Amino acid sequence: MLGIVAVALAWLGQRSLPAGVNFDAWLFFGAAVIIFLAAFWPARFDPLLPLPVRRGGLRVAEAWSARVAAGLFAIALLLTLNAAQQLWDLEPFAPGAWWWHLAAIGSALGGAFLLDRGVRLRAPGEPSPAPDLSTRQTLAWLALILGVAAFFRLFRFDSLPFGTWYDEAESGLQAMRILADANFRPIFDGATHGAAHYLYLVAGAFKLAGVETQSIRLVSAGMGLLAVVAAYLAGDELFGRRMGLVAAFLIAVSSWAVTLSRFGMYATMSTPLFALLSVAFALRSLRTQRMADYALTGLWVGLGLCFYTSFRLFVPVLGLFFVYWAVHGRLRMRAWPPATFWLGLAVMAVVAGIVVAPLAVFALKHPDLFWSRIETTFILANTAASDPWLALWENVRRHLLMFNVIGDPNGRHNLPGNPMLDAVSAALLVLGVAYALRRVLQPRYLLLVAWLFIGLLPGILSLDFEAPQSLRANGALPAAYLLVTTALAVLLRAWALAGGRYYPRAAWWPVGALLALTAALNFNTYFDRQANDFAAWNAYSTPETLAARLLADVDENTDAYVTSFFHGHPTLRFLARSTRPYTELSTVDQFPLPFVPGRSALLILNAESRDLYDEAKLLYPNATFAEMTPPLDGPP
Repeated sequence: MLGIVAVALAWLGQRSLPAGVNFDAWLFFGAAVIIFLAAFWPARFDPLLPLPVRRGGLRVAEAWSARVAAGLFAIALLLTLNAAQQLWDLEPFAPGAWWWHLAAIGSALGGAFLLDRGVRLRAPGEPSPAPDLSTRQTLAWLALILGVAAFFRLFRFDSLPFGTWYDEAESGLQAMRILADANFRPIFDGATHGAAHYLYLVAGAFKLAGVETQSIRLVSAGMGLLAVVAAYLAGDELFGRRMGLVAAFLIAVSSWAVTLSRFGMYATMSTPLFALLSVAFALRSLRTQRMADYALTGLWVGLGLCFYTSFRLFVPVLGLFFVYWAVHGRLRMRAWPPATFWLGLAVMAVVAGIVVAPLAVFALKHPDLFWSRIETTFILANTAASDPWLALWENVRRHLLMFNVIGDPNGRHNLPGNPMLDAVSAALLVLGVAYALRRVLQPRYLLLVAWLFIGLLPGILSLDFEAPQSLRANGALPAAYLLVTTALAVLLRAWALAGGRYYPRAAWWPVGALLALTAALNFNTYFDRQANDFAAWNAYSTPETLAARLLADVDENTDAYVTSFFHGHPTLRFLARSTRPYTELSTVDQFPLPFVPGRSALLILNAESRDLYDEAKLLYPNATFAEMTPPLDGPP
């Protein structure tokens, strides 16, 4: 009963926030946290799954497997050195090096799997906890949740969002070059300031679905769907299968995740996906102490580093967790982790290093290009404020409030200014964070708290006029929803210890209602409010997209002229790639223009060229003029 009261008060606190952080909100949230912690302070309400204790040294179970595993790791390192040498000398024209690189990854993973057969702990550990849901039921529910996630990511996919953003077009152009030139195999794309791994995925999407903007966005949508599965895996390792499904559902319907999943950039869902996979397999590694799980953790960490820069600050979170796990075990149980833990960390580091090796080569060879984006967005070096430290503190405040109060103002990332979480999730997040802080000395709760706050740092440390920046802070997205899941898990654990002994499924009805309300709120946010918001509609290089569509329809008897605002823009070069060459109207050009006699002319002007538009109407009264207006309220 007290848990319901706490949730209701947190909801009232969240409902008080549209007017800003005020006394009523503080009062409701404060009362909710006090009641929630007081009611569930005892350790018996902790919903985390117990981890089996595994101790002891190593023994050689199969000498042949152990020797072959060592050989495979040695081969992987040699292959990596060979690939690195070729990339250093020849990139971006070293296609053979990538095959050596893939062979090195395969060799290292094969070595890890064989190592599990070759070496084992001397003493068998405790068995893992029994699952709280059958495999068949779990797969059925997960398939249903994936169906919901696919609907949220693919509904109106051809028209929402409307335009083709600069970076989307640039990625498309580079992917087309990869397909056209078998020798062009870059490591890093200087135009979008990101590793080229994303470009290879886009090139694959072009091969499957054609060269279209939607093909680029399919890559992000696919990552968004995989993130739902990864959320289940992480939730399962923390709380069990049922709560893993809850975490997956929250990611499936989150308007924050949906927005990023429908936006074609390497930066969107890559960090949430690989962070969730890294955490899921890190926790699985500690539970099973298998080298294969440690190796897969290294694989996900390495791949995460090969996409968006925000993942770089997630790596210290994982490192802190492993260090604290070892120290916590030493202090509490007076024993260090088993030998497999230290061997597993070595395997994880080797695999991660092999995966990220090409990017490391580029960073060493071209440090100015590799670090340029971070240098140009770092707040302490690029703020207009007179006091950079004051601007940094303001960034901290804005990012802490973005979940509940005022979210990202950028229409590409969010409904401008809308909180990043729906009202239900935002209220539960407050309770989940409070409970995690109460038990923060436990390693897995420290992981969740550190993940949330360190995940905000890429946004906090970037340009203050963009704050809060939910794209750069996307590493905090999965942590936020796992903390929402924590609050629900505590409530369900409390029910299981009380009325759940007689009515075990009764509590799932109100939880299901909350999840349904969450889905409805997020659907309304993205497909109604955000879809009909001018700032969101206009944020995807929309004027350039409209200009490109006009150019793409120009016939062979018409000469096209565009202002310098449009000329050379990646969106025009991608969408109007097959059109005839067009002429740039510079800022010094004046009417009348030297049109070719006997040919039609198309002039495409941007909104800031209103004077040229009005002058053309006076000089060419018989011409056809049209103003492109948005399908909703907004300027032409």
